[in-house]
Amino acid sequence: MTGGGEPAHDGWVDSDGGATARQVTRPAARPRPRPARRTVALGVSVVLGTLLLLWGSDRLARWAAESLLARDIQQATGVSVRPSVQVNGPFFLLQAVQGRYDDVEVAVREVTSGPMSVDRVEARLSGVHVSFHDLLVQDPAAVWIERSIGEAFLGYDDLNRYLEVTGRPVTIGAAPGEEVRLTGTVDLLGQSVSASALAQLSPEMGALSIAPTALDTEIDLAEASRLLLGQRFSLRVPLDPLPFGQELTAIEGAEEGLVLRTRGTDVVIRP
Repeated sequence: MTGGGEPAHDGWVDSDGGATARQVTRPAARPRPRPARRTVALGVSVVLGTLLLLWGSDRLARWAAESLLARDIQQATGVSVRPSVQVNGPFFLLQAVQGRYDDVEVAVREVTSGPMSVDRVEARLSGVHVSFHDLLVQDPAAVWIERSIGEAFLGYDDLNRYLEVTGRPVTIGAAPGEEVRLTGTVDLLGQSVSASALAQLSPEMGALSIAPTALDTEIDLAEASRLLLGQRFSLRVPLDPLPFGQELTAIEGAEEGLVLRTRGTDVVIRP
């Protein structure tokens, strides 16, 4: 031993009183689990589980709303193919509980009303009201839509079929620019006259108005006969099949048909 100090080594004293030094090897201490780390892991698991549950519930409620709206629209329009419906926006559950969907996209094929058939209708709906009760029980009911903006495609084949069924002796086809071309044979004062004309398209109180701008005939006509021919080539086509647009805002001629743009406010869809 050194004076006043601790032994340099752990050891034992032999029978002769001499100190025999021996290095004592102590077993390494096992690290104790840290409670804080386990708490954090548990908290993360709870949060992830909650988020996953909310995400699944949100997706299920969104799918239920899209399915219910698709059935409502199919029953209201009578189309054979179920419409495509997509409800947009995050946190759908809040919209579902409130019973008001901010942004809904809809696509409908082959919408028919009487002799008129529209090939497709696509619409963006804002403020779609469906009660939470109707969503839970999946019961189709009247749907109130605050605002709608839509686009529809009316093919020349469908339009000419409508004109034939309703007794209009005129067919419509594509023309350069924003006009269409009319051709037909009409009876003028006991005389059969074949003619063609370029015509302008315009909306008129929810209907399609077609007005000739230049008439071309195989024979010369008196002024009175030409005026009468212009009247025969002037057409007004109601667009009752459009389900989301109360107001026709624009019409454009395309190669295969007409593009119709509509808008509406306070639209009600009744199954």
